[in-house]
Amino acid sequence: MWTPLPERVAAPYLDVELSRVLLLCANAVGVLVGLNFYLEQMTATPVLAWPLLIDSPLSLCWLAASLLTLWGLGRRYYPSSPFLDVLNTLAFASMVKYGLWTAFTLNYFFGAYYPDVWSYWGILFTHLVMVAEAFLLPYYGRTSRFALVVTACWFAANDVADYVFGLHPHLQSATTGPLPWVTPLLSLGALALAWYCLDGGRDDPTTL
Repeated sequence: MWTPLPERVAAPYLDVELSRVLLLCANAVGVLVGLNFYLEQMTATPVLAWPLLIDSPLSLCWLAASLLTLWGLGRRYYPSSPFLDVLNTLAFASMVKYGLWTAFTLNYFFGAYYPDVWSYWGILFTHLVMVAEAFLLPYYGRTSRFALVVTACWFAANDVADYVFGLHPHLQSATTGPLPWVTPLLSLGALALAWYCLDGGRDDPTTL
């Protein structure tokens, strides 16, 4: 297991229920704000395609579901199962991928976004926080080959939907620029980081 978040930062959100509830509430607000951003696209997209559209809100939902599994289990003896491994891998890799995707997009198309200073910094900050939150998961979550394959298939479907069928978030730019090849690279990077950080063979995942 590896995470840049020190134990003293992660422990309150993992071991103290009140702190975890507050974190979940903050993420619920993030989901609502994100859905509001996608609302126009959602109304023009078939309902069955919504999971491939709402990338960041769905990532937050997966993280919330992962944190909810801590109730009644704790993290020291947190079990490993195919379901939990897939959930934690999806949550970790998605939070990293879409947090970094947004940061890259805002800064690559800087001239189009920065005139709205408050939106620029607000969106940038919240998506970098998403990346930071992902690093709570290595303290209890694990991955497996099966979980990595499932996550890779999901990312591939999402990337095809975004750049073949045009389901990527609306951009304040006339073109997608390098996003059609940067996004798959972020997918691979997030998967590699999940493999490295979410150790599947440790009996006590709380030990660094």
